Amino acid sequence: MTSLRTLLIASAALTLAGASAQAAAAPGAYQLASGGNACAITLAADGSATASADCPNAAGVARWQAKFNGVELQTASGETVALLRGKDGSYAGTRFSDGRALSLSADGSAVASSH
Repeated sequence: MTSLRTLLIASAALTLAGASAQAAAAPGAYQLASGGNACAITLAADGSATASADCPNAAGVARWQAKFNGVELQTASGETVALLRGKDGSYAGTRFSDGRALSLSADGSAVASSH
C-alpha cells in the first residue's frame, strides 16, 4: 500500500511539474495591454523588465518573475504590481494599484480590455 501511495504522489508531482513548465513565461518581447492601450515591454533573462517611457500600462514595472501559473510583474524593490495567469497562449490579470485588467502577449496581438 505504501508503494502505491508513493507512486501516486510521485505521478501527481511530475504531472504538476509538467503543467507548470508549459505555463511559465520566457524572456522576450511582449505587448502589455490595458484599457484599449498596448505597448511593448521586454522581459529579460536576468529578471528585469523594460518598457518605453510612454507606456502607462507598465508604470512602476521594473522586474518580472515566472510563476508556476503565469507571470508576476514587480517594482524595482520587489513589490507585486500584477499577477498575470496563463490564458489562451497569453497572460491576463489585474494591476493591484487600480484594479485595471492587463494582458501580456508574446506575439504582439495583446487584446486590450478595460475593467
